[in-house]
Amino acid sequence: MDMENKISVKGLLDSQAGKLFIMSVLLFVLFLAGLGYAFYMDRTLGQTLLGAFFAHALGGRAAGVGLCVAFKMNILVNIFYNMFLEVLIVCFSYSLFSLSMNHYFKSRFLNKALLNAEKNALKYQDVLSRYGWMGVFVFVMIPLPATGPVVGSIIAYFLNFDLKRNFLCIFSGTFVAIVIWTVFFDFLSEHMSSIQGIFGVIGIAVILYFAKHIRDWFSKDGLDQ
Repeated sequence: MDMENKISVKGLLDSQAGKLFIMSVLLFVLFLAGLGYAFYMDRTLGQTLLGAFFAHALGGRAAGVGLCVAFKMNILVNIFYNMFLEVLIVCFSYSLFSLSMNHYFKSRFLNKALLNAEKNALKYQDVLSRYGWMGVFVFVMIPLPATGPVVGSIIAYFLNFDLKRNFLCIFSGTFVAIVIWTVFFDFLSEHMSSIQGIFGVIGIAVILYFAKHIRDWFSKDGLDQ
């Protein structure tokens, strides 16, 4: 039994998904270290970075970028920080999905989310398969519900993209989207200073909207309702 467990663990660590999961854990440790340093140096900056993380997780890149713009973060720092968050979230989510597909772990809670994410991805598979790489790129780039990089990476998985091609496609589309959102929000901030307070309202609305969608992922038939 111990030998079987050792073989299983070794197979996990040697697998592409296992290595990706380890990398995502290291990225998260790096994030926590950077966040701790930011709080030590500048409490407001630390709060902004932490807030952007939760905005990303619950409301997507637009919410994260908008929050950073509202707190006057440098435009280049805004772009690359939010891109880092997307890489972290995608690597973690995709590695869990891949490990689940290969039966390396069983979690009732996570399996519901992964199953619903899979159902959501399969809705678009037939359409995007006609356009291949470019179809997935555009799918990830456009700012619509359930078209973000996590779902896009799962679609690419079902289209038999290898990991390099998958992530190149996903992250290039994500980077373009983040640049567009950053420039757009920065333009509004610079030229329409009277409505800066609206950023907070927009951010909360976006987070609430997407939080409901994410909550549905963890319900048995959430995406069928």
